[in-house]
Amino acid sequence: MLHVRNDWKKTVNAALLAGLLLPASLAGAAASPETSAAPSIAGNAAGGPESSAVQHDALKPEAGEAAPAAAVKKKKVLVIGLDGTRPDALQAANAVNLDALAANGAYSWTTKANSNYTWSATGWSTIHTGVWYQKHGVKDNTWTGSQFGQYPSLMKRAELYNPALSTASIVHWGPINDKLVEGIDLEKTVATDAEVVSDTVNLLKTGNPDFLFLHFDDIDHAGHTYGFSPKVPQYTKAIEGVDAQIGTILDAVKARSTYAQEDWLILVSTDHGGKGTSHGGGSSEETTIFLIASGESTVKGQLTGATYQADVMVTALKHLGVPVGSNWNLDGRAVGLIQ
Repeated sequence: MLHVRNDWKKTVNAALLAGLLLPASLAGAAASPETSAAPSIAGNAAGGPESSAVQHDALKPEAGEAAPAAAVKKKKVLVIGLDGTRPDALQAANAVNLDALAANGAYSWTTKANSNYTWSATGWSTIHTGVWYQKHGVKDNTWTGSQFGQYPSLMKRAELYNPALSTASIVHWGPINDKLVEGIDLEKTVATDAEVVSDTVNLLKTGNPDFLFLHFDDIDHAGHTYGFSPKVPQYTKAIEGVDAQIGTILDAVKARSTYAQEDWLILVSTDHGGKGTSHGGGSSEETTIFLIASGESTVKGQLTGATYQADVMVTALKHLGVPVGSNWNLDGRAVGLIQ
């Protein structure tokens, strides 16, 4: 392990950045809400790899000749975690890159986090494991009672299923790597959000990651200092700052020499919202979060069915073609992907 210690009125501008204005599409049925008695929906979460055949530019075959074989793009996933980011503040901010990701994919501004215990450790545990706190056991930032032996990070599950996958976690908040993520190729903890960007850009240039998780912390810092609210300019400015950093990473993805042969799914979400200058409770301001799933393999438009924090990494597995075992007893399901 390596440690280096306004609403949707902006859609038009975002869509222009994405390259086109896309029609809305509907998502599938909602996952069951968090409850200890809820039946497992793992069987619906993921199956085999989705069809990703793409016909590149080719000469029209002559009569009697076979058409050229379609090229299959390499599936890749980038999960971006924005600590402590309220969806209403994200919509209010001038976040051009995040707006463009939403315009080029599926999105929800009403995704639900854990019903209580909206701490960072609890939220990131749910995102990584695909289950609610009643199963993974993490109720606060002490990580006491964690059940990661039974409910490990789904990045570890992906690595076990296909060791050839290149997996990496680059985080600003160290406990994610120290306590939660394990069994992957690279775990790196850095001191600033700027280092998350520089290390990620370097990895995209010099390496070949297939499943990459990033964690940004500056937005949460601004919320604790000035307030978690779209009416707090310091908070929305922090969102805009991280949005610009995300733009740098997206540019690095597109600059890859193999980008034309790759099918990137970009997932963006958060661990919790906030109220006043804190979080941890069960208010709507703390439990309402967002989810963006962007890329050529996603449906386009606002997700109309209910979406949940536990869906994030399950969606990643679906895109990568990692089947979910029924014995995993997951609460999340894949959302926003073309079926």
